[in-house]
Amino acid sequence: MAEKKDLVVVESPTKARTIHNILRQSVHVVATMGHIRDLPQNEFGVDIQHGFQPTYKILPGKHKIASQLRQLAKQYPNIYLATDEDREGEAIAWHAAVVMNKKEEEVKRVVFHEITPEAVKSAFLSPRTISRALVDAQQARRILDRVVGYTLSPFVSNYLTRGLSAGRVQSVALRLIVEREKEIESFQPQNYWKIRARVERENLVFFLELVSRDGEKLPALAFQTQESVEEVLSELGKGSLVLAEKNESQRQVPPPPPFITSTLQQEASTALGFSATKTMQIAQQLYEGIPLGLTGTIGLITYMRTDSPSVAQVAQKEARDFIVESYGSEYVPSRPPVYQARQPAAQEAHEAIRPTSVHRTPEKVKFYLSQSQLKLYELIWKRFLASQMKSAETRHIRITAVNGRYDFEAEQVRVIFPGFTVVYPTRIERGDDWPADLKPEQVLSPVEYVAEATQTKPPPRYTEATLIRTLEKFGIGRPSTYAPILATLLDRRYVRRQKRTLIPEKMGCAVIELLTKFFPDVIDVEFTARMEDQLDRVAAGEIDWLTMLTNFYQAYKPVLDKAYSHSQEIREFLSKYLAEGQRCPRCGAPLVLRKSQYGIFLGCSQFPKCRFVQSKNGQSSTSSCPKCGSDLVLRKGRYGQFLACSAYPRCRYTRKLTSHAHHSGHRPEAEPDRAAPPGKV
Repeated sequence: MAEKKDLVVVESPTKARTIHNILRQSVHVVATMGHIRDLPQNEFGVDIQHGFQPTYKILPGKHKIASQLRQLAKQYPNIYLATDEDREGEAIAWHAAVVMNKKEEEVKRVVFHEITPEAVKSAFLSPRTISRALVDAQQARRILDRVVGYTLSPFVSNYLTRGLSAGRVQSVALRLIVEREKEIESFQPQNYWKIRARVERENLVFFLELVSRDGEKLPALAFQTQESVEEVLSELGKGSLVLAEKNESQRQVPPPPPFITSTLQQEASTALGFSATKTMQIAQQLYEGIPLGLTGTIGLITYMRTDSPSVAQVAQKEARDFIVESYGSEYVPSRPPVYQARQPAAQEAHEAIRPTSVHRTPEKVKFYLSQSQLKLYELIWKRFLASQMKSAETRHIRITAVNGRYDFEAEQVRVIFPGFTVVYPTRIERGDDWPADLKPEQVLSPVEYVAEATQTKPPPRYTEATLIRTLEKFGIGRPSTYAPILATLLDRRYVRRQKRTLIPEKMGCAVIELLTKFFPDVIDVEFTARMEDQLDRVAAGEIDWLTMLTNFYQAYKPVLDKAYSHSQEIREFLSKYLAEGQRCPRCGAPLVLRKSQYGIFLGCSQFPKCRFVQSKNGQSSTSSCPKCGSDLVLRKGRYGQFLACSAYPRCRYTRKLTSHAHHSGHRPEAEPDRAAPPGKV
C-alpha cells in the first residue's frame, strides 16, 4: 500500500474524499477536477504539417490546481495517479504527470474498478506505469475529432448560420435521426386484414389466428382488400374447425446480462425516464462514493463507463451466496454464467456495472440516497443479481386447428419456474386460456370468424434508448461518448424531445442535407465504425496513432477542398432546400433564402414592398415595431437570435426568437463544438 504521506491524484473531490477515507492518514489526496490540460478552446491547436503535433494548454480555471500539483510533487517522493481506468482516465493521469514535470517512470499508475477498501488497497499494492497505448488512443480521438470539427463546423456555419457545429460522431447520430424522420414522412400506410377464429368453450373464450392456406404460410399482408377477406370468410363458413394437433414444450428464458454503459442508459431511459446525461451523472456519484453513516464513504457501484459484461469471480461468489440465503438454492445455476461483449473490442473497462456488494441492498442504503440515486442503484442492483440467477422456465402449449384448406394456430405460455424474474420482472406473453381437456379431432364450436382491419405503421422515431442501441449496434462511439453526443444535439437545437422521442429540427435537417451531399463518406455509418475500430487498435498497441491519422487525413483533405470549391452550387442547393414551396403569409409571394451578418433567414421576395421574415427555426416577424412602427430586423446576441427595432437606440423594443442551452459534464469526453476559419486547418 502507499507509504506514509504519499501523494494521490484523482479527478473529483468526491472520489478524493472516498479514497482518503479508505487510506486515512497514509496519503494526501488531491483532485484535478476533471481534465487539467487539453487542446486550446479558441484555436485549432494541431500542427498537421508536423505529424499532427498537438498543442496542450492548461484549461481555464485550472491554473491554480496546476500550480498546486507542481508544488505538491516536490514534497512527496511517491506519486500515485488514481484516475479512472478507461482511456480518458489514462489521459488525465498523463497530463497530470506532465503538469507536475514528472517523467512517466517517475509516477505510479493505479486503477480499480470499484472504490471499496479491498479494491483500493489491493490496487496500491500493484501499481503500473502509464499506458502509452491508451494515452495515444485518447489523443488520436481528440485530434481526429478536432480536425473534423474544425473543418466541418465552419463549413456549415459559412452557408447556414454562425455558431453551428458538426462533428465526426455527432453528425452521424444526427443523420440517423434525420433519415428516420424522412422514412416516416414518406411512409405510405397499407390496409390489410387479419382473420381469427373466436371459440367459446366451457365458459372460456379464446382466439386462433389464420396462419396458412393449402399448406403454405400466409404473409403478413396476405389480405389487402375487403373482397379477398369476404371470399375467405365465405369458405370458412361452409366448413368446421377441427383441432388437429396439440403440442407441449418447455423452454428457458435466460436472465439479461449485467449492465454495460449503453444498456444502463437504455434501461434507465425506458424504466425511469432518465436522460443519458442524468444517468451518467448519478452513476458517477454512486461510483465515487456515498457517505453511509458510521460505515464511512463507500462507492456503491463499479466503474460506469464500460462495454464489458464480465463479472469478477469474487462478486459472482458473493451473489450466489446471497441468492441461496434470500431465495433458495434452486435459484442458483450449477455454474456461474459467462456473458460475452457485444463489441469484439470491448475495452473501456474490464467488468460490468454492478453493486460493489450485493449485501448493500437498496433497502439498506435508501436512507443515504436521493430519490434519483436510489432508483438507479436499485435498477443496477436488481439487474446484477438477476444476471447471476437461474433462467425462468416456461411451458408452451400450441394448438393447430383446420377448416378445409385453412390452418389456424394459438399458443399458451405458462411460467412453471420464475427464476430470475423474482428479482427482475420480465414480460412474458401468456396467450389465451382454453380448456385443459382439448384433444385432437375435437370440433371447436361454437365458432365465429372475425376479420380485423389494420394498417402498416411507419418505423418509430428514435428515443435516447433506441438511438444509443443503434449507435452501439453499428459500433459508433464508445461508452464515454453516448451522453455527450445526445446532449450536443439537444443543446444545439438540431433535435428536440417530444414525449421521449427525438425529432429533428429544420436546421438539423439542413446541416445533414449539406454534409450528406458534400461529405457523404465522412458522416457515413460504416466509415465512422471503421474509425472506432482503428482507435481500438491504437489502444491495443496494434497500430501507430500517427499512421492512423495520416491515412485518414490523406483521404479527407481532397474531399474538404472540393467542397469549398462549390460555393455557388451549395448556395443554390440550400436555397432550394430551405425555401422551396414556401410562400409569404402576408402577400403570397415566394419566400427566398437571404443571409445577413446574423445568419440565414427566409424573406419575402417582394422586399422592400413586403418586409416579412422568418427565422431559421420557422419563427416569423411582423413588419413593424409595435412600439414605434419602425421595421423590425433580425439580430443575434449572446443568447441567440432576436427581433429588434431598426430605430435603436431611440426605440429599444426586442422580442426573443431563440435561446441556447449549455451543457457541461464531469469531463470533456467528446470534442466540444467550435469553429475555426478554414484557412487555419
